[in-house]
Amino acid sequence: RSTAMAQHSPKFLARVERPPGSSAPFVATASGNPFEADEEPEEIFSRHKMVLRVPSESAGDLQHLTVARNWLFCILSSPERTTLLRFFLLQAAVAPGEASLDRFVGGTGYKITRIFADPTGHHLIVALVPKAGAAGVSPDFLYVHCSESKQAQQLVVRRIEKFKDHEITAVAFNPYHGSDSTTGPILLGTSRGLIFETELSPAANAHIQRKQVYDLGLGRTKYPITGLKLLRVPNSTRFIVVATSAECIYTFQDTLRAEERGLQAIFVKFVNGEQEPHCEERKTDLTYSQLRFFAPPNSKYPKQWAWLCGSGLRVGELSVEPNSGATLLGDTLIPLDFEKATHLSYEERRQSIPKAFVLTEYHALLLYADHMRAICLLNQELVYREHFDEGRVGRPLNIERDEVTGEIYVYTVKTVFKVRVRREERNVWRIYLEKGQYELATAHAADDPENLKLVLARRADAAFADGSYQTAADYYAETSKAFEEVCLKFVDLPDKRPIINYVKKRLSRLTTVQAVQAVEEDEEQDNSVKALVIWLIDLYLIQINMPDQEPEGRRRWQAEYDDFMREPAVLACTRQHRTAVQELIAEHADPHNMAQFAIAIGDYDEVVGQQIKAENYTQALQTLSRQRDAELFYKYAPELMEKAAQATVDALIAQGPRLQVEKLVPALIVYESEEQRKQTKRYLEFAVYSLNSTNDAIHNFLLHLYAQNEPKSLMKYLEIQGRDETLVHYDIHYALKVCTDLDVREAVVFLQCLLHMWVSAVDLALKFDMKLAKETANRPADSKMRRKLWLRIAYHDIKGTDDVKKALNLLKECDLLRIEDLLPFFADFEKIDNFKEAICDALRDYNQRIQELRREMAETEEQSDRLVKEQQQLREHSIEMNSDDVCGLCDMMLLAKPFFAFLCGHKFHSDCLEKHVLPLLSKDKSRRLAGLKQQLEAEVQTQPHGAIPKKQAMEMQRKRADLKTKIEDILAADCLFCGLPIDTIDQPFVDDWEQVNVEWD
Repeated sequence: RSTAMAQHSPKFLARVERPPGSSAPFVATASGNPFEADEEPEEIFSRHKMVLRVPSESAGDLQHLTVARNWLFCILSSPERTTLLRFFLLQAAVAPGEASLDRFVGGTGYKITRIFADPTGHHLIVALVPKAGAAGVSPDFLYVHCSESKQAQQLVVRRIEKFKDHEITAVAFNPYHGSDSTTGPILLGTSRGLIFETELSPAANAHIQRKQVYDLGLGRTKYPITGLKLLRVPNSTRFIVVATSAECIYTFQDTLRAEERGLQAIFVKFVNGEQEPHCEERKTDLTYSQLRFFAPPNSKYPKQWAWLCGSGLRVGELSVEPNSGATLLGDTLIPLDFEKATHLSYEERRQSIPKAFVLTEYHALLLYADHMRAICLLNQELVYREHFDEGRVGRPLNIERDEVTGEIYVYTVKTVFKVRVRREERNVWRIYLEKGQYELATAHAADDPENLKLVLARRADAAFADGSYQTAADYYAETSKAFEEVCLKFVDLPDKRPIINYVKKRLSRLTTVQAVQAVEEDEEQDNSVKALVIWLIDLYLIQINMPDQEPEGRRRWQAEYDDFMREPAVLACTRQHRTAVQELIAEHADPHNMAQFAIAIGDYDEVVGQQIKAENYTQALQTLSRQRDAELFYKYAPELMEKAAQATVDALIAQGPRLQVEKLVPALIVYESEEQRKQTKRYLEFAVYSLNSTNDAIHNFLLHLYAQNEPKSLMKYLEIQGRDETLVHYDIHYALKVCTDLDVREAVVFLQCLLHMWVSAVDLALKFDMKLAKETANRPADSKMRRKLWLRIAYHDIKGTDDVKKALNLLKECDLLRIEDLLPFFADFEKIDNFKEAICDALRDYNQRIQELRREMAETEEQSDRLVKEQQQLREHSIEMNSDDVCGLCDMMLLAKPFFAFLCGHKFHSDCLEKHVLPLLSKDKSRRLAGLKQQLEAEVQTQPHGAIPKKQAMEMQRKRADLKTKIEDILAADCLFCGLPIDTIDQPFVDDWEQVNVEWD
């Protein structure tokens, strides 16, 4: 018999007995061998007994249990009563909700088969069926609505008459429309394969609808629906219904309108025959199956599905595509060899076939008659097994998972256990690694550096074996494998890219650790960095200078080498060990990279010197332009101007104001070719016109070049500089000498004008340009000088020619000349008739001037007589003062204080007048008046005591009288009523508005 048992035992789960006296579960390692020691200190799955505060009057055997959102429902039964209890697991000390079910099942011939809780934990469906032998009783179900207050829970139980004669075997609650007060539209599966839609709520008078949406049983009396699930694809309105029977799994799907709450529309096209539901059938001898889903906690859409059926445990994923035709994806079968169990005894069969299971992310937890097991979904290995002592804890009934929180519960007739899951993903990386699924292994090992290194090492070995050397090098660089061992793998390969990349990544790791630790530089580590950098430079230069290298390949290697040399860590290392690097580059005879390295470390002097020596003047200029030391320009500019004048000037202009132009003069002043002269002039023009240089040496140099070769440009330059000798930036005397020596006569005339050498300028201009001479003669501000210059022009133009027409034209051009000035330049025998008109014009002009002078003399004589008459009247004028006269300002007796009397008849006290006049005075007069008063006060205070000489006394008295007169001239300059208001009518009332604003504030 034992031989037969061994032959028919399941292949995938060999029975393993625990050692005698051992009660603790064992945990298998990732390899699947349960007897290998696992380094993990705690097992993945562990079972812990829960303590529930069951009221004493409700004690009994546990029949059914389910959990939703930490609300635990259980039904306890005893011969006396059947009770429904509802516990809130997060508040274990709070008494549970309680409802008696005796009036529904006690003595009525009913028994409870299943209970179903919705995701909110507020709705419960209790399925009832007739007991064996009960007559006149048909299947039914109870609806329990649960609510809670601060004092207690309320459980309201109702029998739903609408579904009489239908045994409820599966329920699909609606997490999308359900709430605490209503289930929303839900689906009910029956024992005859019918699917109904209904909605339950606690209202006693609520109308409960019963809509049959589909028939899977097709008239059969026994075709129970074992599983039913309603899903909605994320970010869409596509709904999916999954239903299972003992041997088939069905899927229905359709897209509903956003406002549509009912579920019947999902089945319409299947009922009408437009489409057949997706169905997969599996041959089975079992009378049941179970459908489970796994979703992360608080997620409404599952990641995985599993179906326990006659062929084993089918596991897969769910589609998340809104428009996908397939729903259940990635079907994997874990065989359980149920067929072989048919030859076993009932007891052996009971122990070999699971009663129920739940799904976690990586495992399936199966409940058997006397134990439970955990199988890894990835490699189908047993990772956990634990027996139940039926005599102590009772017979196992079922296993449930809270879909909202993810907690797992196992219950027997006596006890409730909580299965704790600790880091079930801990060995997943190793399983993927053994399967060769390196991407997944890497992702799951990322949290543990040691595990990640093992994965990467295996991945690198596999890539190297496949010939993917570049990939292998990348992975080797992330491992802790010996550097020498890895290098030996790659060093003999013709392609040096893998070893270069590997060494670069190791260098990057080394320098990164160095930067993160921020410790003092270790000599050994510094040597390691130096060795890697030197080796990489050598490898790069070998590739760049390989004789048979294609130009495009050489360019790529050069670009990569340039990027490598610019990295901060590499740059710091090469600067520190520049001699070794320079020697290595010299061994490769690579002048370009030698120059690039010198540039990188800032040794531009050496680079430019070598480039000029090699006659690479363009590269030398490019190097000079990239560096920031102006002294190198001053040093190498003379030689570069000689060899590449235009390019040199382009580089100098590009530097702009960074360079001091005067320091470049030695490079510019020596030129041997026309091209050098042209480029020198171009840079000097840039310095003068763009940089606005005011250095006289630069201006003199440019002026000299203009005078030598471009007289027109010279005149333009002189005009731009202007005719004010104090504002020009060149030396006028030097310029005059240069222009005289080079016979640039127009410029000489211009410069002589600046020096006010008018006679010389006009005399020179008369030699080559009469128009210029006339313009020059008009420039002096002194009319006498202008007349003198025009006489010289007339002499030059008329003397010896006796050209009367020229003489007459000169008279028109210069109004300072008269005909009598020009007559001496003509011959003595010139006919007077030729000048008749000019002489007549002159005589008429003289006559007109005589008449004007006479009129002016007559007006002057008349004014003189009028002034004499007014002075005589003033001598005879008097102002009569009466004793009752009053001040025009204060209305007090006038004679009581010093006063002023004006010709207009107004009289004012001197202090009253001063008080009113002061605000009307201008600022200048106010300051002057204050100063005069201070001087007068000082004179009074400094009066010496005792007798003083008469002459000194008279001088002091005269000085005081003079100050008083000046003060009176200001105060009594005009009548306050007649003159001052008129004079000040255009003055603003307020001069300092800021002060006024401050005072008003």
